[in-house]
Amino acid sequence: MPESVVSQGVNENAQHEGRGSAGTVTGVRTVAVSQLARLTGVLPVLRELGEGRTLTDAAKNVGMSQPALSRALSRWEAEVGLPLVEREGRGIILTNQGRQLADAADEALSVFQASLEVVLAGRDARPVRLGALRSISGEIAALVADVEVDVNMSISEGSAGTLLALLDHGDLDAVIVGPRPIGTGYLWTFLRDQPFHLVVPTGHWLEGAKSVELREVAGESFVAMDSNYTTRHFADELCEEAGISPRVSVESDNSHTLRSFVSAGLGLCILPAVMAEDLSVRSVPIIRTGGQRAVREIGMVRAARRKLPPHVRKELHRLVNRTSVEWK
Repeated sequence: MPESVVSQGVNENAQHEGRGSAGTVTGVRTVAVSQLARLTGVLPVLRELGEGRTLTDAAKNVGMSQPALSRALSRWEAEVGLPLVEREGRGIILTNQGRQLADAADEALSVFQASLEVVLAGRDARPVRLGALRSISGEIAALVADVEVDVNMSISEGSAGTLLALLDHGDLDAVIVGPRPIGTGYLWTFLRDQPFHLVVPTGHWLEGAKSVELREVAGESFVAMDSNYTTRHFADELCEEAGISPRVSVESDNSHTLRSFVSAGLGLCILPAVMAEDLSVRSVPIIRTGGQRAVREIGMVRAARRKLPPHVRKELHRLVNRTSVEWK
């Protein structure tokens, strides 16, 4: 981006000319970034000691034991080659050099903390970003109906592949998909089984049937979901299991369009039950070769190594609990 280019140019000029962006002489940098990284942890400690805290109180405030803090101080003194503290009676006080660094630490942390508060406020204000399969999106309303009034939620619809890619890139906080994705980079929470039906036109010989085995329609033409969708993958799996290879006359990525094709007599269609219902067609539950209902598991997926803001984690947890009530 242009900002990066400008920033890089300023840094290069400063290094070559020994001047900062305001034209003031800065001299040659002698502190390596790696050294600054090793010294970062000293700032809160120096501020605590600069405010007159005892070593015990300073250790408590920064979340360390006193022996651990004493060892850390020794490491930091060895790093800069200067004493930062000295004994006074039974306690310690900052040396002149330590006092200078403590004042600088206080100033630096004040700026950092103010910026951190702004960043965290923005983090907590952003919406909960949820992705869902199109076959599930119509059922999301009941889950988010009692969302907390101060929490915004953004719902994205798409195929499992598209939603998982958005999750991988950090554009979504969680996705509701099925089946369970392969890989160790995901956290999976099972929500429910999603039944699949065979969609037939009105007047078809299966109209009114309580169930159907796909081998019974081996000679029929089919219309099907686009091959980018896991709905199609599962439909193909069911057909292969039943030992049939139906001719697919037309594909679409829209369930309404597929139902209209079925109604027009272009073929039968395998869809999730929630997408199979329409006044213009009829749907029949599919029974697998082993006698069990044709279902796929639906669950919530999160990135395993990504830490989410507290309000996002809370809302996702509430949504999972809500499914036990709404998705029985």
